[in-house]
Amino acid sequence: MDQFWVWINNCLLNEKQFHMVGLAAILWALWRARSSACFKKKLARSPTENICSACSSIVYWTGLQKGDDQKRLEDGAEVLKEVTLQGVQQRKMPEILLH
Repeated sequence: MDQFWVWINNCLLNEKQFHMVGLAAILWALWRARSSACFKKKLARSPTENICSACSSIVYWTGLQKGDDQKRLEDGAEVLKEVTLQGVQQRKMPEILLH
């Protein structure tokens, strides 16, 4: 958990109001992946799936934000997704298709 706070404080210095949204999205994605593995016997193909799932949740939750925060949160989710997928491509791992 400490690693999350170190990472988030370095990446989102001026966006502290979004830290808990990001944490909630990551935890929700991990919970959903765990539930799929336990109950549907469907394992995630890579950690990228969890990050992309978290990004989808963040975008979905932007409707709960007011004014300019919606756009900034949506943009942040898009940057997270792009950085993750660039890392995957650099490592020549299979890319996860996003919907």
